[in-house]
Amino acid sequence: TLTSYFVPQIHDLPIFGLPLANDWLWTLNPSPAYVGQGIIMGPATTLHMLLGAIVGWGILSPLAKRKGWASGPVDDWQSGSKGWIVWVSLAIMLADSIISLGWLVLRPLILHGPQWYFKTQESVRHGQIWSLLGLQHPQGGSYRALDSSEYSASHRLRSRSISQPKNRVDKDDIPEMDAPPAHLVPNRVVVGLLIVSVLFCVLAIRIIFGALVPFYAIFLAIILALLLSIMGVRAQGETDLNPVSGISKLTQLVFALIIPSSNPNAVTINLLAGAISESGALQAGDMMQDLKTGHLLGASPRAQFYGQMIGSAVGAVASAGVYKLYTSVYRVPGGLFQVPTGYVWIFTARLVTGKGLPQMAWQWALGAGLIFAVLTALRIRGQGRWWQACVPGGIAVAVGMYNTPSFTLARTTGGLVSWYWRWYRKREDTPVIVLASGLILGEGLVSILNLLLASMQVSHL
Repeated sequence: TLTSYFVPQIHDLPIFGLPLANDWLWTLNPSPAYVGQGIIMGPATTLHMLLGAIVGWGILSPLAKRKGWASGPVDDWQSGSKGWIVWVSLAIMLADSIISLGWLVLRPLILHGPQWYFKTQESVRHGQIWSLLGLQHPQGGSYRALDSSEYSASHRLRSRSISQPKNRVDKDDIPEMDAPPAHLVPNRVVVGLLIVSVLFCVLAIRIIFGALVPFYAIFLAIILALLLSIMGVRAQGETDLNPVSGISKLTQLVFALIIPSSNPNAVTINLLAGAISESGALQAGDMMQDLKTGHLLGASPRAQFYGQMIGSAVGAVASAGVYKLYTSVYRVPGGLFQVPTGYVWIFTARLVTGKGLPQMAWQWALGAGLIFAVLTALRIRGQGRWWQACVPGGIAVAVGMYNTPSFTLARTTGGLVSWYWRWYRKREDTPVIVLASGLILGEGLVSILNLLLASMQVSHL
């Protein structure tokens, strides 16, 4: 990382030759952090990203250039093929998000719907409709016969109680307590701070953007953020992945249906709505992951909650200061910090509002979206089966498309290192995860030194 400051050419190594590097941006950025990220992602995800890079930068980019759909320089976001293929990647992300989040909602209904239906029907037939809401206490005078399984369980429990002293209770019979009541966060604190945070969000948007964003749009974005945060937390608990990018794209799609495209502020409103929902889902997922880790370690949820409040307040100020420091030294977006996600957000707003689509972009985007809607459904169908990893994931392919190959190749290298260690060598994960963490942390620390060197205008070699 330090060497890359004095020799910036390291960021773009022409490993496939100068023609491909200069004309089609096929270079390698040997960033330790990107390699570490690839190790953590694993081979399946990184190879899907590589597939996206091959399709986007190896097939679609030359095709768009040759057909005249993107006649500008390849690395130009507005008129070049770099900006043209983003539309295809956005359609893939939208299709994957809609199918994945839709299944997350429908799955409980499909799995438990018949049970809920028969339970409701039985309660209505016996006049116990209030029992569905948990408002009716069971009557102590009714008896019924025990089946064989219940009899065996009760017999084992009675035998154990006879063999043990009366004042002794088996620990397996005691339900696990989430946390002692004194260590829980009071509900009034949660509700009060929720109201304060909502009002602060509304006030901040009105101060910064004024009347460009109406009140109803802000409150609708917050309501969607609350609902989608639940989906994000549930998805993270089941898959260890928080689909924040899909959540934001889904919100942008909803606002495209609500805000007419004739509104001059439609793109701005769309961007803010997506930002509110993604930030809400992201913070909810991070907090729940922290609380789960604390629960496993026996930490106090109240102490963690107040620690998160302090960290959030300090982090908001510190991150803004670091951002201003970086923008004062580097050009953002620029060659070193391209910020492709920023363009993805803008292009998504233009896509869903029907503005600014280049020639033939919507046809290819529609086709790619339909293909990956089917592939995403196939991946859902194959959960837990060996062949699921062979079906390309929409988000991974889309990320490989809108990022230049230099980033994807580095992450793929990390994914192959992970495959070699875990599957070929059949070794445990801990050493390679520690290696990846060291690569990411090391580059993060040394990048601060690079920032200081750049601020002091130390010359390159």
